[in-house]
Amino acid sequence: MSVFALSALSVMLAFMVAGISSGRRSGSHSEYTVAGRESGPLRVSGILLGSLVGGASTVGTVQMAYQWGLSAWWFTLGGGLGCLVLGLWFAAPLRRSGVETIPGFLNMSFGKAASTVSVISSIAGTFISIVVQFISGSALLRGVFPAGGTISVLLVGVLVLSFIFTGGIKTFSSLGIWKIVVLYLTLVLCAGAAIRTFFLLPDGALPLPFHPFFNLFGQGLGKGLGAGLSLITGVMCTQIYVQAVFSASEPATARKGALLSAFLMPPMGLMGIVVGLSLRRSGVVIESGTALSHFLATSFSPLVGGILWGVILVTLIGTAAGLTLGVATNLVCDLLPSFRLYKYCERNLTGTTRITVLVLVVLAGLTGLAGQNSMILKWSYLSMGLRASGTFLPLVAAVLAPGSMSPRWALTTGSTGLLTTLLWPLTGLPQEPLTAGLLASAMVAGAGILSGRGSLFRPGGI
Repeated sequence: MSVFALSALSVMLAFMVAGISSGRRSGSHSEYTVAGRESGPLRVSGILLGSLVGGASTVGTVQMAYQWGLSAWWFTLGGGLGCLVLGLWFAAPLRRSGVETIPGFLNMSFGKAASTVSVISSIAGTFISIVVQFISGSALLRGVFPAGGTISVLLVGVLVLSFIFTGGIKTFSSLGIWKIVVLYLTLVLCAGAAIRTFFLLPDGALPLPFHPFFNLFGQGLGKGLGAGLSLITGVMCTQIYVQAVFSASEPATARKGALLSAFLMPPMGLMGIVVGLSLRRSGVVIESGTALSHFLATSFSPLVGGILWGVILVTLIGTAAGLTLGVATNLVCDLLPSFRLYKYCERNLTGTTRITVLVLVVLAGLTGLAGQNSMILKWSYLSMGLRASGTFLPLVAAVLAPGSMSPRWALTTGSTGLLTTLLWPLTGLPQEPLTAGLLASAMVAGAGILSGRGSLFRPGGI
């Protein structure tokens, strides 16, 4: 086995052992899902960024930068802005509620029907993002190892389970902090090597015109704004991101953790973009999805390159793990209680959540096999958009203007946003689906507020 492979496998093995070891400390369901509500600012940020910064922020950003340049920044820029909005206006009220899920919070304000729309929206969108991590991991593996799609997806699945199967979010918060630290160091080294390569290339290297490579709207104004909007709204409507807020020891701690994440995330995307642009200018012709793997294998010694490659793989594994735990929490806490089966599962919610995690990983792996060689960030924007479409406006009303909207109007608002986003591509109109969905949802929400029938929800509301 090569030095590159040995160093890469050593990093993966170290994180697997750390995840399994720290997972032994989780006992109750509360510890498994919200870390016993004892997280400090660093742990809150570790959960948030550990699940937000993954394949899209690394492999996907370099892939899109290789093809389009600066417009690849929208994922990490929008994610940072989403964390900023979450920290400034949403983190403290959500933490004070004492619930474990976003639909649970909406249920307190608007009743079961509106929260069910949020569950459907969240699960559909987040599952797509889990699949994205499998696609990213497979592309990363194909870039340096002669591994087929099935083998690479199987390895990704095993690593995901090692992160969260035993310890849940308690494991994830601990590993999330270290993941962000080592990822930052990795991206700094990559950006430094890319800048050196970029400026040392001979005069015959490929020229990079301003458009599209240095234009933030290189793919069009609508696509750029739509991508940013999907991230800003999606961050506030994704279970595992807000689960970081729910795990905080107190509201002020939740706010600090979200604001720290807002500061740390955007620079990560810029460093990945430098790598993509350097490869493009060098004239190398490769499959875009393997651009980051190619750069690591050719720009560093086998020992260093393998370690850095392993860090990137662990990064996207961590994101897949966090998102999977978020979906499992939604299913067990918000959807399963509607079925008779729940009375049998209620006796061991932690075990039920673990089984749900296992099923989700298997389904995501099978779906990822069918979606290899896709443009990763496009799937990520779709994922964020679906999460926000049925949740964002009702959540805003519940947090910032409680009592302004009746349960019936909240249900109509969420349903309109989700259905418009899903059906908009069939119209053939140029507007981005999420933008259309949020506009339609906002009009319904405005009508509901202006109707003057908004009142605080009481059990038996709608």
